[in-house]
Amino acid sequence: MNSVDMKTTPTTTVATNCRLCLVRCGMKVQIENGSAKRIIGDKSHPLSKGYLCVKGKSSLDLTLSPNRVIYPQKRVGERGSGRWQRISWDDALDDIASRLNVIIGRHGAPAVAVQALPPKEYFAYDMFCDVIGSPTFFKHDSHQCFTPQLMADVLTFGNLLTYPGFTGLNGAEVILLWGINLSETNGSKHQRVRDAQKKGARTIVVDPRPTQSAKEAALWLRIRPGTDAALALGMINVMIARGWYDKDFVAEWTTGFDALAERAAQYTPERVAEITWIPADDICSAAELFATARSSALYTFIGATMGGNSIATLRLLGFLPALLGRVDQEGSNRFLLPTAVRMPGYYGASQGSGLNKNLDRQLSADKFPLLAGPNAITSAYPHPRQVIDAMLTGEPYPVRALWTDCNPLVGLEDTYTVLRALKSLDLLIVSEIFESPTARIADYILPVTTHLESDAITEYSGLNMIACRSRAIEPRGEAREEADVVIDVLQRMGYGGQLPVSSYRELLDYRLQPLGMNFEEFRRQGVVVRADEPLKYRSGKLRRDGKPGFNTASGKIEFVSSVLARFGYDPTPDFKEPPMSPGSTPEIARDYPFILVSGTRSVEYYSTLGIAMPRLRKRRPWPVLEMSPQTARELALSEGDWAIIEAPTTDKAIKRQVRLVDGMHPRVVNAEGLWYMPGEDQVDGVLSVGANVLTPLRDDVDPVVGGSIARCILCRVRRLEESVAKAA
Repeated sequence: MNSVDMKTTPTTTVATNCRLCLVRCGMKVQIENGSAKRIIGDKSHPLSKGYLCVKGKSSLDLTLSPNRVIYPQKRVGERGSGRWQRISWDDALDDIASRLNVIIGRHGAPAVAVQALPPKEYFAYDMFCDVIGSPTFFKHDSHQCFTPQLMADVLTFGNLLTYPGFTGLNGAEVILLWGINLSETNGSKHQRVRDAQKKGARTIVVDPRPTQSAKEAALWLRIRPGTDAALALGMINVMIARGWYDKDFVAEWTTGFDALAERAAQYTPERVAEITWIPADDICSAAELFATARSSALYTFIGATMGGNSIATLRLLGFLPALLGRVDQEGSNRFLLPTAVRMPGYYGASQGSGLNKNLDRQLSADKFPLLAGPNAITSAYPHPRQVIDAMLTGEPYPVRALWTDCNPLVGLEDTYTVLRALKSLDLLIVSEIFESPTARIADYILPVTTHLESDAITEYSGLNMIACRSRAIEPRGEAREEADVVIDVLQRMGYGGQLPVSSYRELLDYRLQPLGMNFEEFRRQGVVVRADEPLKYRSGKLRRDGKPGFNTASGKIEFVSSVLARFGYDPTPDFKEPPMSPGSTPEIARDYPFILVSGTRSVEYYSTLGIAMPRLRKRRPWPVLEMSPQTARELALSEGDWAIIEAPTTDKAIKRQVRLVDGMHPRVVNAEGLWYMPGEDQVDGVLSVGANVLTPLRDDVDPVVGGSIARCILCRVRRLEESVAKAA
């Protein structure tokens, strides 16, 4: 129930927030006679301050789409046939509960996997795994997204620091944006950077593509994909050699400086220029601009996690502000600690029901003990390669069921293998808004509410705040709150007595208990912000034991990681050439002369939902391959032509429409990620254009988390000798 009676109140405005990307901007929904008529940005929201991107403005299109799934659907044909039968919730959930119990009885609880990602429901799936005793939380980006970044910061600082967790950038003179395309993926934060630029802040952007942020920067470093660690070491080399670091802070609050200085000495600007394709003068200029400003901050995200050696790379990026002592103060990276709300495991906290997940049996625990298993340094997740292999081989234990609210057929590398694995399951359940390619091959599609139809607690990565999402309109058809369905299935499986709650509303209240409020009180308040103060490491308000220092074993920032050393890894980060590159495999590069970047996002399709929405599809109708005009001339291609892309990773190929981009390096091309072609057969739509057809799902490119090379594989491109209509 909403605090506003939407059916009887003629005109009202409901303050809520979006759920179409991780930024989750505030919005106001204007309601007339129970129907939503207009959506605008909420100027009172601490982060978005009234900004709303085209996705958020399309929320009504999403909610009211005639293509939306609004009733439970059960597969009645072969997997992928698209033949569905409408079924009641009771019949669907009784059958799902029964089949899950059979799988657990036959193979054990670890045979049941769940998969979720914010901004969708997450906490309930944590609880599901806890209650049934399964350690198989299939977080399919655990090797190349937020988890490696969180792990890297925990190894260095003990807390998340380098993620773009800010609601404003007051006092920052220089902002270094490394591998993060804010204008397309974090629109509200891009506006906050622009606010700072209007006040005189200068930005440095590290990105192989001429993004909007790069065009607005004081200095753009057009890096060769996969060489970020070398660039960071080169900047550290310059900073140390020229004395551009805080010697007193380094002496008092860090460990391992001498080892770091010795390693960085190997990376002169000239050597780094050869590795990264960035002029040595620009490397020196970036170091000087960042280090000699009175205040500076560095923010990074997914770009640096898809270049292979991600933990070392991300740690090196964090060293840049650490060397300057620019930590937890105005104008710098801050430790904005979360509120006391019970958080999902995604953010590093495992606070479901608190039961044993059998982490000693978790996949990947033996190979990646800091990522998975009982020694994991954040919430424990297996590498997706091991989950896919367990589906296909049954080793080291079988995975026979998956309940997902994601789209792994599009979002995970090695599409053909993922397709085989998903089709092999005894039970595949997809909670979704549309029939996605993954849903196409499911046994059940369970309809979920959109953010306009939902009550929820909205968390923000790296921020000390939560916001209330309030239901603005009644759910269409029989769509249900996702967590309510998870709780319902657990009760039908016989686990109701082990749950801390019996309904979704109780779950919301349960999560808010540590804050001393229930959901209705939270709704009235709207936003909860935890009080913050600078330099918490000095006052003892950062460490869990209340002592001054950082949440590391030494209590200091660790340039040389004591945890990595204890587990036999190189404790001092270094650059490692990607396993497939002009430097490491020149013989392959002769036949595949281009570096392919993939996994990039557009604002319309941050998630794959936008592809099903005509308003967004009109803005971006085709999956593109970006290349420089020089590259196009070499290949006899023009804007709008269709091209075939091939890679040495597979005998498959994909097709894309050519887009010319001034400023791209002539040896680098970009295939935007998360694309499929909608139509009669969405699975074929993935296989024809999806970039992950080409990217390998490897677990040997980062020693700590397995890693990914989705943004730096080799490829070749040739003209597609077909009509555009046939290609599309």
